Amino acid sequence: MTPNNERRLIDWLIAALGILLAILLFLLVRQYQVLRREQIISARESFLTNAIKNHPHLTLSDVSAIHSWMTFDYLNKLFNLPPEYLKTQLSITDPAYPKITINKFAKDAGQPASSTLMDVQNATRQYLTNPLPANASST
Repeated sequence: MTPNNERRLIDWLIAALGILLAILLFLLVRQYQVLRREQIISARESFLTNAIKNHPHLTLSDVSAIHSWMTFDYLNKLFNLPPEYLKTQLSITDPAYPKITINKFAKDAGQPASSTLMDVQNATRQYLTNPLPANASST
């Protein structure tokens, strides 16, 4: 290859990488806007992060920190709930449980996300107020 051909090839590679970088940056900004619009990224989430760092499991006073973007698996871990507790309390039949969000469950059930979120918060409050014994089954 002549030096001119090599230079031209390098220029094309740099241009292609620049275009690829621009596309990826555009997609990153767009995804960030979606997360902000869905209120997944907000100042309130920093409260939740701090609460998790300071407490191994959240308590009754932290139930208001539950949001519709959270999965049931995440809630079970945060509040130390038995794995099937919310499934039983909310009559969830989705085979993807607990790997579904409250928002998806509400949408699939044809319910408003806000009322489903309140139901989840109330069920969590109920459990934290009167936890089931370790050997009791949640039928």
